[in-house]
Amino acid sequence: MRSHVCLFQILVAKIMLVWRYLLSVWGRQTPARDAGMLIFDRQCRFDMPQCLDPAIAYTSMMSSFNLVGPTRKNDLTDMLRILATFFCLMIASVGQANNQPVETPLHMAALLGDLSAVEKHIEAGTDLDQRDDFGSTPLIIAAVFGKVEVVAALLAAGADPTIRDDQGSNPLHIAAFLGRVGVVEALLDAGADRYARSASGAMAYDYAAAPLTEENVIFDQLRAGLGPLGFWLDDAEAAAAKPAIAQMLRPAAGDLRDIDFTPVKRDDFEVSTPEAEGLDPVLVAELYRDAQALPRLYSVLVIKNGKLVAEKYFNDGAIDSPTLIQSAAKSIFSAFVGLAHREGCLPDLDARVMDFFPDIADQVSDRRKSEITIRQLLQMRSGFPWEETDPKFWQLLLEGDHLAPLRELPLVADPGTAFNYSNFSTDLLGVIVSRACSVDLSEFASEQFLRPLNIQFGDWIRGKDYHYPIIHLTPRTAARIAQLYLERGTFEGKQVLPKDWVASSLADYSDDAWVTTERLDHAGRYLGDLGYGYQWWQASVGGRRINFAWGHGGQFYGLVHDLNMVVIVTAYPAWQEHGSENWTHERAHLNLAGKFISLLP
Repeated sequence: MRSHVCLFQILVAKIMLVWRYLLSVWGRQTPARDAGMLIFDRQCRFDMPQCLDPAIAYTSMMSSFNLVGPTRKNDLTDMLRILATFFCLMIASVGQANNQPVETPLHMAALLGDLSAVEKHIEAGTDLDQRDDFGSTPLIIAAVFGKVEVVAALLAAGADPTIRDDQGSNPLHIAAFLGRVGVVEALLDAGADRYARSASGAMAYDYAAAPLTEENVIFDQLRAGLGPLGFWLDDAEAAAAKPAIAQMLRPAAGDLRDIDFTPVKRDDFEVSTPEAEGLDPVLVAELYRDAQALPRLYSVLVIKNGKLVAEKYFNDGAIDSPTLIQSAAKSIFSAFVGLAHREGCLPDLDARVMDFFPDIADQVSDRRKSEITIRQLLQMRSGFPWEETDPKFWQLLLEGDHLAPLRELPLVADPGTAFNYSNFSTDLLGVIVSRACSVDLSEFASEQFLRPLNIQFGDWIRGKDYHYPIIHLTPRTAARIAQLYLERGTFEGKQVLPKDWVASSLADYSDDAWVTTERLDHAGRYLGDLGYGYQWWQASVGGRRINFAWGHGGQFYGLVHDLNMVVIVTAYPAWQEHGSENWTHERAHLNLAGKFISLLP
């Protein structure tokens, strides 16, 4: 209880800090100003250094709003930082009041909804798109605080609705996120781009149509911190507004009129139409219209009832161009293990991994590694770390000596106790299949997997015996493999993969998949409640449960079982590129697929 009281006192003190700062730098001396200063001075103690300096107060306020960050470091907390920044930006604008032609600074006027002051700025020729140190414009601040009349006035006077703040969000994203119907209407009337994506890879539609449960926590934080300055947000009202906003943000009929997604007719896939297979062609057209705005997208394919009903290629993608599928290859390596199990090479999935590496058993210092099983590798429950969190681990993986990571990679959990994504786990599976079956893995894959499916890989980056899951596929080859799993391992009437293996692969063994704050945001807004099988993901989307293979860059092979449908998305693979821009594009591609699946009845 005491900790809650302390947190409340800190929050109150920091709000008072900013209030004092506002009072100290804005406008002439008034009774209200004097009263506010008195209240502040009685709240602040001499031993609180943040009370002494406006610059420290500014930093302190930023820190107070970032306290929510650890709860979930995704696009929601990004938005929180954006909104907290708006508040601090407003303070920076106030400090420039003496240099403005109008008494009230434009950013402050936008926050207060002071239409008269805004109109004076317009008449005086003030730059309506002026950005403060954090990239916020008056239009952005007006959108945050729901000042519809100010938004309309700024837009009518030529304010740019496409400008993004330094966090990569524009006014339309923010208004949709907060459920500001009037602001959204004004922005759309002024030509705001409904297809523009934020730094979280989301369109404004996605913020309205796919709210996340954590938003209530963030809204509470916003009300607590910004309420004294006039920020209002009613949860029930926002929730009721978002479906209407989402409908407003759907493409207009004219936007879909010329969208062509007719598949190419060839022998490798039977072709049909959405209508013939019971799929709404308008929803399919919307999928491809959304796709047009994605600069790193390569292809989108939709297969319904085993027939290719929609197909289109973008940017550097092409029908016969194999591209790196990144970690979607893990789902293929899972198939290799299943085939080895069927052939009797790997009869026991609970066999100890170290049994296949007697040559280094005495070199492994962590005895827990002797308990790791093949099944745990398949389920990403081996305890090995996600190598990309540490450059040393990643370099060790790339060097190609599969025995070195087995010796040197530290375990981050006891085997079998927790999900932890690990590239090395998949590498080991390839080595184990090769050793158990006494065969070159590429030859095994060709004989047992590729020939029965009448497909071939593009480049397969060669480690020792092709153990690396670094494979290039064409989009149609990816679709054939996904269809194999959708049809429980059969292809043209032949059981290529054992039916029980497919079922086990698509089951869910971890409801804590990707639970760390650094990872959750990578899945976008639609793929929720992530689970993991044998190198296949699970997610809830629009009320249904799907399986999918997932690779960096936004490679997505989705299995929508209840609709007998496969959705393929391929994109620029961003090999060894892990900066924020790459995750932005990856989330955008996942949101593309997620939105489409969520809209299907």
